[in-house]
Amino acid sequence: MDTIVYETKYLKIIHNTEFNFLYINWIGFTSSQEFRDGIDHIFTLMIEHEIKKTITDITEHKVISTEDQEYAATLSVDFSRKYWGVKRALIPPKDVFARFSIKQVNAQVAKQEAQERRFFADYDEALEWIKEGI
Repeated sequence: MDTIVYETKYLKIIHNTEFNFLYINWIGFTSSQEFRDGIDHIFTLMIEHEIKKTITDITEHKVISTEDQEYAATLSVDFSRKYWGVKRALIPPKDVFARFSIKQVNAQVAKQEAQERRFFADYDEALEWIKEGI
């Protein structure tokens, strides 16, 4: 069952209780504060629901600053060190600059921790990977 657990004009988070994962959908341009608030909320939900898998859809998200990239990467690394590793499926942005931005974040995280992170063309492909081993 899917339940919307957080929604704003730029971010929608759905908790899939059947497979216990978050579907995170970023939309359009977000200010630095909106982005950071969203990231903080995601990690709070992950702790609250013991989430170990996410699908992040950023096909319609726009470029974020280098500082915000570093913020997201740092929180991801800190989360995994303090709580648990996360299996992350990513559906990359259509925007070439935003795509480059997300790949930089992932490269930063990959250097600092072992997380399962993969890029997928669409939700269905990502969902199949998330469900592996269940």
